[in-house]
Parts: sequence; C-alpha cells; structure tokens
Amino acid sequence: MRGTLTKSMGWVLSALLLGACSPTELTDEGDAELGAREQGVLYPPPAPPSGNILDATAFMGPLSLGGSVQTQFTTQPQYLSFAFSAAAGAQVKLEVTHLGSSMYLDTGLFVYGPKDASGSYGTTVVAQDDDAGYGQLSKIASLSLPQGGEYLAVVSTGTGVGKRFRLQLNCLNGQCVDPAVYAACDLDVATRIEVCVQALVEEVDPVLGRPHTAAEAFAACTDATDAYHAYVEGCAPSAPKPWCADGLSTFMERMWPVCQAFYRAYYGVGPLELGELPLSSGLQAALTAGNTRCNTGERWCDGVLETYSVPGVASVPWSLDPVADLALYTLLGQDVQYYQFERLPDLTYAELVASNDYWFPELVSALPAALGNGTETPRVAHYYTRIPMAPGANDYHHVYVVLFPQSYRVAAFHFVQHEI
Repeated sequence: MRGTLTKSMGWVLSALLLGACSPTELTDEGDAELGAREQGVLYPPPAPPSGNILDATAFMGPLSLGGSVQTQFTTQPQYLSFAFSAAAGAQVKLEVTHLGSSMYLDTGLFVYGPKDASGSYGTTVVAQDDDAGYGQLSKIASLSLPQGGEYLAVVSTGTGVGKRFRLQLNCLNGQCVDPAVYAACDLDVATRIEVCVQALVEEVDPVLGRPHTAAEAFAACTDATDAYHAYVEGCAPSAPKPWCADGLSTFMERMWPVCQAFYRAYYGVGPLELGELPLSSGLQAALTAGNTRCNTGERWCDGVLETYSVPGVASVPWSLDPVADLALYTLLGQDVQYYQFERLPDLTYAELVASNDYWFPELVSALPAALGNGTETPRVAHYYTRIPMAPGANDYHHVYVVLFPQSYRVAAFHFVQHEI
C-alpha cells in the first residue's frame, strides 16, 4: 500500500513540477498554433506626397530575374524595396520563401511600376499578396507584365523587427529578358567557343595524328552538349547572365544559333547570313509616309526598306564592309546583276539625312530609334546606278545600307528617283 501511494505521489509531483518548470515551451507552442490559424495583417506602404512609392520605402537594391535577395527587418512597421527589370510580355513569380526566412514572420508583398521617365514608380499597386506563401509569408504566384521596364517589389512587416527574409524572383514563360540580349552572342559564350576551336586547330589530335581543321573544330565545339555547358557556366549562382532567366530552351533557341552563325562565318566554314527582322510598325508608317509623298501628283520616286539582324559577339562592333554587300544582295536578290551598282564613298548618318530629308524625312529620323541603342554611331554604305528607261528618261537608283554596329541590326533602303 505504501509503495503504491509513493508511486502515485511521485507521479503527481512530477506532473506539478513539469507544469511549474516548463511554461515557456507550452506558451510558445500555443502561440505557434494560434499564429498559424490567424489571418495575417497586410501592411501596405503609405503613399508619399511625392507620388513615388519608392520614397515611402527603404531601397535595398536590385533583384535579378532567376535570383534572390536576403535581408532582415530592423524596425516595425517597415517597407523594404527591390528593383527588377522585365521585358514586355514577361510572366514572373515573386515569393518570400520559407527557406531563408525566420519562423513565424508575417509579411506583405507589393509590386509597383514600371518606372516612368521621371524615375517614379507611382503609387498604383500592380499586384499584392499577404499569406499565399508558407505560413504567413507572401507569394505572387503569377504576374503578367504586358509593359516592359523596371518594377519595384516591396516586402513589408508590422511585427517582424529583427527577423530575416528571402525574396525570390523567377521567370515563368521564357519571355522575361529584353530581346536585345539575344542580338549577339554573349562575350563569355563566344570566348568559350573560340578557346575550344583554337585548341583543336593548333594541337595534334592523338587519334587523328594531326590538328583538326577549322570545320572539324567548329563542329566539335558548337554541338548541343557545348551549348548546355555554356548555359550552365553562364548561369552559375555567383553571377548569372541576364539570359539565364529565360531558361535553357530559350538560350538554345535564341542565343546559341547566333553564336554558331557568327563563328561559322568567322572560321570560313559557312557564309555570313543576315537574319530576318520584320519592319517595326513605326518604320512601316515612316516608309508609307515617304511613298505617299513620292506619288502625290506625278510619280516622282519610290522607296523600299528591309531590315535584318547580323550575328555578332556582344560588345564587339561590326565593321561595315562584310555586311554592306551582303545586305545589297539580300535586298535585291538576282536583280543585283542587272543593276550593276557602283559603291560610292561611305556616308555619315547626317549626310544620309540630308540626302533624304525631302522625300523620306520620317524614315531617316526613325531608323536610329528603331534599330540602334541610342549611343552607337551608324555606318552607311552608299550604292548608285542609273538605268535608262526611255529616250531622255532615266531611273536613278540609290541603295543605302545602314549598319548599327553594336545593336547588330541593318537597314537596306532602296530609293528610286524617276526622270519624267
């Protein structure tokens, strides 16, 4: 009986001691369960008098597509902002991730923009979320951005002082990067190809008993396996390339063929080829305006414009000569043999404008903005021929090939003046 009583008293005493000694653990557990059940509070940044939401936040720097940032809140409430850029048509995902974020953190997530010419993101919320992520963390699972530019992501908290978070930005549709990125082969990717080819053409292959030819080396260094490794190297977490955000398949479809085309011509294993580049709506309108002017009253003149892309290596400007004749032949096809054009001295762009400012002023004004990067100097090749059409009447043909050497784009403008 005494043993039984002793055991019972020991059990009661243990229970009392447990209750007395462990209130912290029990309270934390209860709070955690309560926090998981409660709806979080959304803390939007207040609209500042300036009308630029950036002024109501602490700006933390850029956030790259396919990348992440990690920081912590130091006060409450607090609004930390990050800038990111995306091309028109991009579809992105933003998430305050469970990995890298403190336990029981409650956040809000807001997107503003794009930034306008004055540098303002405005105060209109493009998208927002409270608790769609893990626990009370925030997630915008899919956001379509029909307008390209720079946007501002804001992460807020009202109760998270001292807690850290990680914000991740991903591209969902392979259209997040500015298409200009794919105009030329990335310099590091190009260097990888060049080093590979040079090694094969300079060193004796133990199997062949001789160095590789340029064609053999090109084929060995630019296959699908090489493309994959170039992508992996370029997308290393330490410093990913901008095109990484669009994914491997887009790299294979858009960047790698440009690299192959450039080196195919560079090593003489294939001709230089110009890519198709449809006329922009602005250039088409400018061309139409000029032709309308030409054909008002007598049919004084006609203009034909085609635009192309040329494969190249980023930051390595193209020279005009290898592109000019190719653009002329591409524009005229077999008819180039009939015309027998003479190449005249190259023009400055100002001289091109002066030569065409009566019939096609809209066109020569629109070309740099449509095809250039705003800072490069266009190069202009000028071809001319005269074709007798009747006694005392000739057609005077001018072809202007305009190369934008850093944007890797070409315009070929065929202007015909009729003698009546």
